[in-house]
Amino acid sequence: MKKVFILLLVFTQIVSFAAAADKTADFSAGLEFGIENVNKADNEDMIPYLMPIFTYEASFLNDALDLSAELNYTFGFANKLRQSLYADIMLGYNLEFGRGSTLSFILQNEFDEILISPKTNGTNILEGIFTPAVRFEQEFNFGDAFVNIGAPITYVQYDKDAGAEFGLDVSIGLESAFGLVLDFKLLTLLAPGEDAGYQGLELIAGYEIRPAYLEVEVIVPEDIGDEGVIITPLFEYGFRNWNFYLTCEFAGVGAGGKVTVSPAIGVKFNF
Repeated sequence: MKKVFILLLVFTQIVSFAAAADKTADFSAGLEFGIENVNKADNEDMIPYLMPIFTYEASFLNDALDLSAELNYTFGFANKLRQSLYADIMLGYNLEFGRGSTLSFILQNEFDEILISPKTNGTNILEGIFTPAVRFEQEFNFGDAFVNIGAPITYVQYDKDAGAEFGLDVSIGLESAFGLVLDFKLLTLLAPGEDAGYQGLELIAGYEIRPAYLEVEVIVPEDIGDEGVIITPLFEYGFRNWNFYLTCEFAGVGAGGKVTVSPAIGVKFNF
């Protein structure tokens, strides 16, 4: 628990610093309710959960510096109360040059599902992923196109005997002037050597007609027959300072077994 308290303190200090630096920064708080494995695939129990969500985004120094932070706490209501924490902190520096060209240098640290309870012998309580990245964005009449190259370093894994992993992700995308959003990402692993190579693809396609937004995310792993494709549609609707959304994850598509269905509904308020 001491590590969790330290993480919460760091998160709070970063948000406080950003608030002092830019009064126009965006803060939101929300709540999500969902059910993992609602169809009880593979004879496993379904897990209802409740997740408070906090996000913060700020730009300062004349938009040269970006800061974002997200914190989620999940309460899973199964045979045992499952509790986990998720945190993601990103810092970026933007360098503008030419006509509508922006080069960004990004540092991101993600704590993926810090396990509070129940704990399992032989595992760590968290998975930490540090990702330095470079992003180039160009404005056109039809919208903004970008290329993003990231080098994720998984420095802590659930398995205490597992070493660090080094990857390379390349994304290309478009945010059009008429509401279309496309993001295509190639996932690779550089080390350890026995697992190095192509890891999969991730595609995000979205369309916005204010106040509504519709998105579909598709993750295609290297071994579809073993892991299966993950398809996650999302519908979001904004009303004044409120955002309501409905999403559902379909995991294991094409793996030969029963597809796991996990729906969720949520609401966020932007301050």
